Amino acid sequence: MKELYLLGRVSILFSWCLINMPQLVADSILSELSSSQKCQLEDGSQVVVTENIEGKPWPRIKVYRLINASPEQVMAVFFDYENAKSFVPNLIKSEISNRISACTMDVDYGLDVPIFPDEYYTVRNNLKMVDEGMYCIDWKLLRSVLTKDSVGNIRVEPWADRAVICYQNLVTPASNIAILLRGKAIEQMKETTKALAAQVENEKSADPPGLKRQVAALRAALKDRSDTRLTKY
Repeated sequence: MKELYLLGRVSILFSWCLINMPQLVADSILSELSSSQKCQLEDGSQVVVTENIEGKPWPRIKVYRLINASPEQVMAVFFDYENAKSFVPNLIKSEISNRISACTMDVDYGLDVPIFPDEYYTVRNNLKMVDEGMYCIDWKLLRSVLTKDSVGNIRVEPWADRAVICYQNLVTPASNIAILLRGKAIEQMKETTKALAAQVENEKSADPPGLKRQVAALRAALKDRSDTRLTKY
């Protein structure tokens, strides 16, 4: 009888964990994180993962963080590309130069780079909803002086009543001299992720109307993308 009682308690505890832990979805952000990394996020820390890629002088960098907002709110703030220069450290320019569609745009950025001349570059950003409450913007470098190639994305998913993000990039510098900026590039990604979290949380408390407008713009873009797909069939 004692063994049956203990087995029942274990079954109840296991069921409680399944109900209360964030749901794991194949290819989701949560599936990429270890238990230790999840604890770091819960404690308010960022998790930084670097992955060496054969033939690439810089690693693929991933920065994970929890934000006290919904995934939709986080992506809405990021999707407001031209506002990025107002809160991202060292960013001196962020302007949409070409609207290919409601979800695909070419954005011109300018970055204050120490020692070297300021870096100006253009990327093509593409917004999509991966699943209900799960968003992604991926990008591809179109032109730059200091950078030969850059591909990456930002993914946002639910984590209980918050959002978890993964901000990743793989950069190939255009010269051996630019390779010296590897450490600075990693630090810039960490600071950008931190600044995005602060901006979203600040807008929630200090500028709800502004955040509401950004969410409306995100919804309109995704609706246009969905409507366009429907007309193709």
